[in-house]
Amino acid sequence: MTLPARETAAPRPLAQTTEGSRFFDYCLQPYQPLRDPRGKLRSESLLWNSLDVCAAPTALDEALRAVQRTAGLDMTVVGIKHHHGRMWWELYFYDRLKEDAAVRAASIIDAVAPWFHIVPQPRETIPHFMFSFDVHPDTAEGGTVEVVNLYLPYHEIQGGRSYKLWADRVEMDNAYRFLHPKTEIRELLHEIHQSVFVDFTRVPLSRVLLPELIDCNRICVAKKRFADAVYYSGIDVGQLLFFLRALGYPDSIAAFVDTHRAVLDHLRFDVGIDYTMQPDGSVVMTKSSYYCTL
Repeated sequence: MTLPARETAAPRPLAQTTEGSRFFDYCLQPYQPLRDPRGKLRSESLLWNSLDVCAAPTALDEALRAVQRTAGLDMTVVGIKHHHGRMWWELYFYDRLKEDAAVRAASIIDAVAPWFHIVPQPRETIPHFMFSFDVHPDTAEGGTVEVVNLYLPYHEIQGGRSYKLWADRVEMDNAYRFLHPKTEIRELLHEIHQSVFVDFTRVPLSRVLLPELIDCNRICVAKKRFADAVYYSGIDVGQLLFFLRALGYPDSIAAFVDTHRAVLDHLRFDVGIDYTMQPDGSVVMTKSSYYCTL
């Protein structure tokens, strides 16, 4: 897949690691880099590259920088989303103990107010540990965000439920659970097979649980309104390249990762794939995403 290139603007500058750099996965869980990170790139470089590829206006950069200043460095998880040739970004904010005012919805809503308006106003009394919202290339040019996502945890197991919040209504969106592929493979296979979307008497498991990505730290299985999903956490840069090529991301995104492989190989990456089955038994990957911290 090829998107229009940015013809007039120079590529956005890429952020390098510093002596105090920290490394988090898409659940804001810390990890040790795979290699010496000195002189290499921060994961947010993936975000700036995707903005280049989508020819996003600089107003979106300004809004994202305001979010980074408000929440703190690496305290925002960004999902780079792809669906049928369209790309956008989802920003996630964790506050598990409800003690960090900088990442509360009210603080983030105020931070982005010069660029766009977030319509829903989540109550802090809702026992959510994370909230998120989507931005598109033109959102920061006076647009609105009509939906906020709230995530509520399960008790004692890692996982939860998410809800979509509009100004006038709420609906459940998905339920998900994290599992370790090496020690909880039976539970993992059970969760995947519990599907109303895919008939596993017709579809091999390898079409859904990809062998190229299963060597990872954790796998999340999600049950959504219109699809199932599997997320792979802690993959390396080679696996990220496989994912980008297999899921049809713009050629320039895969080329960026390939070209910068030597300065990205210290990082672990997280990716997700939504899927369903067609009447003829073929599996369709409906949406996918890869993640970084800002």
